[in-house]
Amino acid sequence: MRATFRRLLAMLDGRPTGARGQSLVELTLTLPVLLVMLMGLTEIGWYANNYLTLLDVVREAGRFGATRDPMAWVDGEETNYHRLDCELFSNLFDKKAGEDNTVWPGPDLSLYGYHIGQESATIGYYDGVACSVIGNMEPLRFDDAKDDIVVSVFSFAVVNKGTANAYVKIVGRYPARANECQNDDVFDPFDFQGGTGPDGRMTGNGSGMDQDEDHSRWDPEWDNVRGFIFRGNHQHDYGAGVPCLGSEFSTAEVEEMLNFEGDPDRARKIAETADFGLVLVEVFWSHDQLLGLPWFRLGPVGEGQIIHVWAFFPVSAAEPDIEF
Repeated sequence: MRATFRRLLAMLDGRPTGARGQSLVELTLTLPVLLVMLMGLTEIGWYANNYLTLLDVVREAGRFGATRDPMAWVDGEETNYHRLDCELFSNLFDKKAGEDNTVWPGPDLSLYGYHIGQESATIGYYDGVACSVIGNMEPLRFDDAKDDIVVSVFSFAVVNKGTANAYVKIVGRYPARANECQNDDVFDPFDFQGGTGPDGRMTGNGSGMDQDEDHSRWDPEWDNVRGFIFRGNHQHDYGAGVPCLGSEFSTAEVEEMLNFEGDPDRARKIAETADFGLVLVEVFWSHDQLLGLPWFRLGPVGEGQIIHVWAFFPVSAAEPDIEF
């Protein structure tokens, strides 16, 4: 104890202690670790900042869609790449380059039976929501070759209202010709009646001819496009042999959310639910590192990782005219 005390006094007096190189050795050993930790924190902060920015952007786009009428959209216009320019909002976000192509940088929807439509002079509902994303992304940049925006609208109604067996049923997903992924969706949202499952709920039977269903928007084929797609870069293979473009959310998944499955307070919430509509906005954005260091290429902050953010907002104009 005395020796330690004397050494401490010597260090305070500036006298030699016989350990003059110890601090240098310790610094040499710890500095690389500290630098890696600092750079890691920088990359995590950069990723978190971009994620929160995109979250604000997708919410703003959802608010845009909540105040407009998706039912005014003309079926089939979602395949019109002349709509993908946004220049009516600002010439800083002009997307005209290659918009009339059936191949890259526009998705080749000819594989799915789609075709190029006629040029439209005005911003409509779905392209308006997508352009809202583009216009609010600054300082982030939208990469036509990597990123994507997907917009879906749902109409839902409450079945067996006022009873213990009440539940929510999605009766439409728009755009009407872009609402199913083979092997992931179990029914066409416009064919919502048909048979019943073990829980007594309607399952859809593939006929599209039941009462109250929108026969004009039902079709028996798999779309393999889910939602309005801005570029078609986000694809998922559900084992059908054909990639499905667009939304990560199946109609059944959204319906499960609306039914508060697993919520102990489900009965009260269903009782307070009314027929209405929803808009779902999804952004798929390719994240690039700030420092670009090779030892941070793993995990969610790695180079080229896709950030997926989404938001639901109510849309009164999509409320169905159906009474169960």
